[in-house]
Amino acid sequence: MILVIILKDKPRSKEVMDNSYLDMCKRKMNEFINDERTEEDYIRVHEDSLGRNTLAWPELLDVRKDMDIYREFLLKLSMENRRLVLLNEEVISFSQRELYYNYGISFNPLRRYFGSKKSVSKPVISPPNIRKIITSGALDRQFIAFAALLARVPIDWLEREKPSKKWSVEYFDFLPSPRMNEKEFLSLINSVKGNLHDVRGIIIENKEIGDIYIRLELIDGGFIIEILNKNSPFQYVSYALNLLKDFNIHFGSMQTVISSQVNFICFSKSLKNIDFPEFTPVQL
Repeated sequence: MILVIILKDKPRSKEVMDNSYLDMCKRKMNEFINDERTEEDYIRVHEDSLGRNTLAWPELLDVRKDMDIYREFLLKLSMENRRLVLLNEEVISFSQRELYYNYGISFNPLRRYFGSKKSVSKPVISPPNIRKIITSGALDRQFIAFAALLARVPIDWLEREKPSKKWSVEYFDFLPSPRMNEKEFLSLINSVKGNLHDVRGIIIENKEIGDIYIRLELIDGGFIIEILNKNSPFQYVSYALNLLKDFNIHFGSMQTVISSQVNFICFSKSLKNIDFPEFTPVQL
């Protein structure tokens, strides 16, 4: 019974049919940004009668369309509430239930990470469906690095009240076994199954241009590849296009929380659409 309560999914934003709730959330977010509402009052909009973060955050999908406002909003939040927002389903596309069953991340480490003082009974962790993300003891660097990868932010946006405004992928060092060669990478994206949803940080080793940092999302039998190298210089884009020349793919760019950083992205044409509000299609 405890496990069911802890892992109960909240309603997905896309399933929230009442536009009045979305309008209210957007209005109260703007009031918070404009210093017309306290941070605590804004966060409480998404809590149920027991003070749990169980209600949808549909305004996050909307605000991410304007990265300048999204950046201002995130920086205005306290570190604990920024963590709460950045690990929300509307940002990472994984529910708490999916984090538990895919990676063994229960609500306990999440509550500690959000700064919650409330204690909850610890559920028995069954073997995860994809791989285990270490969360034992003090919050593990692997967990925090994976959170940064999911949320598409430098790791200090989850660790510092006033994070740096520089792009960084140093947290890849804490991700499980990220390095592989081209053959291994191509084998991985060729083996994706239709019911798999996974996000991985991968470093493709190349002697000519150096390491290529990849955020790989496997979903619905296809893949989404985002190049995370600083400023995504053209040599990395050209390399990715050549590497994926045998795949039928779309191209585009992804805005990030760092104003100077725009990432190149490509994804399978079998994916009818992707849900990143920051995405801009590009014709090559």
